[in-house]
Amino acid sequence: MENQDIKIVLDIETTGLDYLREKIIEFAGIKLVNNEITETYETLINPEQEIRRSSINIHGITPEMVEDAPKIGEVMPQILEFIGDYPIIGHSVIFDYSFLNQASLNLYDKELQNTRIDTQYLYREVFPEEFSHGMESLAKRFNIDFPERHRAMADAKALALAYPKLKSLYDKKYQWQLSQLDNI
Repeated sequence: MENQDIKIVLDIETTGLDYLREKIIEFAGIKLVNNEITETYETLINPEQEIRRSSINIHGITPEMVEDAPKIGEVMPQILEFIGDYPIIGHSVIFDYSFLNQASLNLYDKELQNTRIDTQYLYREVFPEEFSHGMESLAKRFNIDFPERHRAMADAKALALAYPKLKSLYDKKYQWQLSQLDNI
């Protein structure tokens, strides 16, 4: 277990965009051990509040789909156990992190301490010329089948498959840039 590189790829869907007012309605996490998918966890969550129409238009999660789902207080222990203190990977990860952190603060008065890896940042660094740096563009760039969009597990799976390739290219570019410092 000692030489294992463990990271958690995650994605959430929410009632809206403001992490202080809106709530999580879907969580999906994928455990990557040495860049291989070893475990997954997903759940719908009853937000106990309205889901904005604009959000439903994006992810397609309706009030009926979450009315019998567990509430955040019921699933947060499993979510926190799943992510542990491992680095978390997300596409524009600060969005997902802010919602999870707020839920942890609301429930336990405790901030998350996980380091964050933003694949959108890596993608921009490696492919600055891309027209879009969204998930769809990333999946297409690495030929990842991505039929279902804006559902937490589909997005997390696409990201889990893209991340090892993207990280490798990012590391190569970074090493090349370091090698050029003597030429400046």
